[in-house]
Amino acid sequence: MSQSHLDIKVGFKLFKYLLWHRCNFKNQVKKAKQHPNYIKLAETLKEFELEKPILKKQSLSSCTFTVFDLETTGFFPEIGDEIISIGAIKIHNQQVLEKETFYQVINPLQNVSKETEIFTGLNKKDFQHAVTLPVGLEGFLEFSKGTILVAHPATFDINFLQKRIKKWDLPSFNPVYIDSFALSNFLLDTQDSYLDKMVETYNIVMRERHHALNDAIMTAEVFVRLLEECMHQQLFTVEMIDGIMEEKVISA
Repeated sequence: MSQSHLDIKVGFKLFKYLLWHRCNFKNQVKKAKQHPNYIKLAETLKEFELEKPILKKQSLSSCTFTVFDLETTGFFPEIGDEIISIGAIKIHNQQVLEKETFYQVINPLQNVSKETEIFTGLNKKDFQHAVTLPVGLEGFLEFSKGTILVAHPATFDINFLQKRIKKWDLPSFNPVYIDSFALSNFLLDTQDSYLDKMVETYNIVMRERHHALNDAIMTAEVFVRLLEECMHQQLFTVEMIDGIMEEKVISA
């Protein structure tokens, strides 16, 4: 897609958002605030803040991680792009826990484009049985409570979650997390540690892409290998990883 085509597409999306979707969304949020799931989600978000000091100092070799992935309707949560599925799997003691998974399709407030349906494999039938964002997100946060989040790249997934949560007028979301894309770039001294490449590098079975749970599972398998490399480089906590990566940014 050319830059001019992309600009037109984003401009049209912004126009639709300002003309109609913003007002409709505010009405939906107003209704949701009376629902028990919305109230429970707000409480769960506050609990994540209380866990941060402990999680940052836990040993990477023995703590629990929740590796997750989002599928969305686009790249711009500020102008109405939404989460349409969340997939997650846990790692404990540097082992992927195959039975500890979470997967939920989220029913968006706007119609999903044909392009997004083809890209994600989700269709109208999937959305008919889906839940609202507050319900799906509350389920995901309950699943991942007390763990360190991991995403590839977290700069997209965490940022998207934060902006959609803010749009829903909920408490801020600032979890302890590791960006496995940035970490692999650092450990392997490269700038292109995209998931497909990392799966190939570590000879991991390629699953159907752009399915939130499949991508989370592959990321988890990659992340276990990165944890081994962290141990070799004497990086034992999230705090240590954050510190050394910040040093690299400053010295660059």
